[in-house]
Amino acid sequence: METILIVEDDPSVAEGVRRTLLHHGFDADAVRDGLGALAWLEVNTPVLIIADIMMPGMNGYQLYQRVRDNPEWVLVPFIFLTARAGVEDIRYGKELGVDDYLTKPIEPEDLIAAVRGRLSRYSQFEDRGRPAADPKPAGRYEVGALVIDLAYRQVTVDGEEVRLSPTEFDILQRLVLADGAVMDYEELLGYEEDEVLGDRDAAELLRYHIRNLRGKLKEADYDEELIVNVRSVGYRLAVRPTRQMAW
Repeated sequence: METILIVEDDPSVAEGVRRTLLHHGFDADAVRDGLGALAWLEVNTPVLIIADIMMPGMNGYQLYQRVRDNPEWVLVPFIFLTARAGVEDIRYGKELGVDDYLTKPIEPEDLIAAVRGRLSRYSQFEDRGRPAADPKPAGRYEVGALVIDLAYRQVTVDGEEVRLSPTEFDILQRLVLADGAVMDYEELLGYEEDEVLGDRDAAELLRYHIRNLRGKLKEADYDEELIVNVRSVGYRLAVRPTRQMAW
């Protein structure tokens, strides 16, 4: 059975949440702080995370950022369950992009409704599967010292290969084929307008992939600003790529 991770430093609260989840047919595990959650995540993949904010060592905000910084966990739904019920706290949590912000004390029915809602949304997304990349594109493109070989799905900087994840390569490929035009979030992820992810979720997911892509290019000593953000719209290449001629 797939597991919900509870991150809560108050044992009585953690046990209450765990028992509520178990009573409604969910499997659940609990850890006491953010560092414990990261250790748990290294060997397990939850279907959802429920976390307090005020915890020793690493607070809930910091844990959320660490989870969203990891491509393997970026799609895991994340809910804050906290006593911090101030308007500014709630606003800040939502600005971070958390999936839901619940305040203590909470009725069991409200907790279960929030959990079921998030799991339903993300299960619909996963059931559709990842979209296929553009069918067998070909060609080698250059942007300065950067070469993108679409046929072999290879990226090099000054002849040295840059290892990208499949998603990172798909994003770079779509930007290259757009020839400098701006692409919106769903286009770059390869999703149609009727997909489950909304604008905010698509923008958040894409932002982490773009950051990872930029970081790998920088590590490969590619110093040019390659990918430009167009606020509230999407991304484009800063320089139009040049297609290498076949001889």
